[in-house]
Amino acid sequence: MKLTSVDFYLDWPVSIKLKNLREFIIANLEKKGDVVRWSIIDIQNSIDSHSKKKLRVKVVLAN
Repeated sequence: MKLTSVDFYLDWPVSIKLKNLREFIIANLEKKGDVVRWSIIDIQNSIDSHSKKKLRVKVVLAN
């Protein structure tokens, strides 16, 4: 089994409430591979829109 550490950037739409954020992140990360662990590193307001936030997520994937 090979483990890979990746920084992943994800837009956080306003329609996703805080209590649903975990499910939203996991659903998007599973498209990249088998998720071993993940953590939010940074949250920033999007430059082009005030309604979105940009998440920086550190992910360890197993391939």
